[in-house]
Amino acid sequence: MAIARAQRVPSPSHEFLVDLFRTCGDLAPELLELCANIAFCRDHVEHTSIDLSQAVSTEYRADGVVELRDRDNNVVAAVIIEVQLHVDADKKLSWPVYICALRAKLHCPVLLLVLTRERHIARWARKPIELGHPGFRLAPLVIDFEDVPRIVNPVHARRIPQLAVLSVLAHPDLDVAETAMEAIGPLPSSQSELYSDIILASVPEAVRKLLEARFMQGYQLQSEFARRQINEASEAAREAGRAEGREAGRAEGREAGRVEGREAGRVEGREAGRVEGREAGRVEGREAGRVEGLRSAVLTLARSRFDAVTDDDVAALAKLRDEDMLNELIVALGRPGTATEARAMFERVLRRGE
Repeated sequence: MAIARAQRVPSPSHEFLVDLFRTCGDLAPELLELCANIAFCRDHVEHTSIDLSQAVSTEYRADGVVELRDRDNNVVAAVIIEVQLHVDADKKLSWPVYICALRAKLHCPVLLLVLTRERHIARWARKPIELGHPGFRLAPLVIDFEDVPRIVNPVHARRIPQLAVLSVLAHPDLDVAETAMEAIGPLPSSQSELYSDIILASVPEAVRKLLEARFMQGYQLQSEFARRQINEASEAAREAGRAEGREAGRAEGREAGRVEGREAGRVEGREAGRVEGREAGRVEGREAGRVEGLRSAVLTLARSRFDAVTDDDVAALAKLRDEDMLNELIVALGRPGTATEARAMFERVLRRGE
């Protein structure tokens, strides 16, 4: 049974993630094997000093260091663990120092494992560090929460319970959380209580209620960290609700503004149309009046010059709207000449106007 990931919950602190690696030496090499396909033949692991300073004043301290040893207790490799929850440009200067200092100390291969919960931080951390010497570059081995496997196999989870807990932090769904809760049961009470608190604080509320009903009826959170995580999750959910409300309000406001704008535009458009229409009407009316007056003058002159003005003459004249041609007819009909000449000119102009 799986429950979809709900509102994002606050991620675990830097200190807790570091503590997972310090508590379980096998966690780092296990992650390298599962996520980076890098494996060393080893019999056991040992924690070593995180102080990587040399005989200089600057202090260099990693989050964690584990040595991988064979059956004869010889060191075959070492892993430096760095939990990186934000971009820190200084790390690109100190990480090469970590590698070189520990390699000089142990005389063995050394790997740098960077764990982060955010994809954009992982992209930053994965960029190779150019040291200036030809061919000398460091490409950190970076694992983010999306790379961490979903641990739902009980055998695997019981073998490394800390990996099961880390899997819950990366994938806070019910199947992973139940597997981890079962795996941490045999651990000492101080560890199991802390891990239980972390699991409950890191999953969505619906999953937390199911876990409490199955594993810990009446259980009270033991750690201040877990209580703070749940309070932060509640506040994050409230803030997300407020943000969604603000965005919905903005969307509704934009839509209302568009509606009001369209309506105002239509009103303004109608008013502008009426104003423009009245003005155009006046212009057209004046123009029509001039044309009609010119036609009337032409008709009066024609009747004074011709023996008869026919209905066809009147109809043809009614179709003539060109003011220049009408003025031409008025001037021509007003000149001296015979009726025949006036008639011929009259008909020529009308034909041109057809």
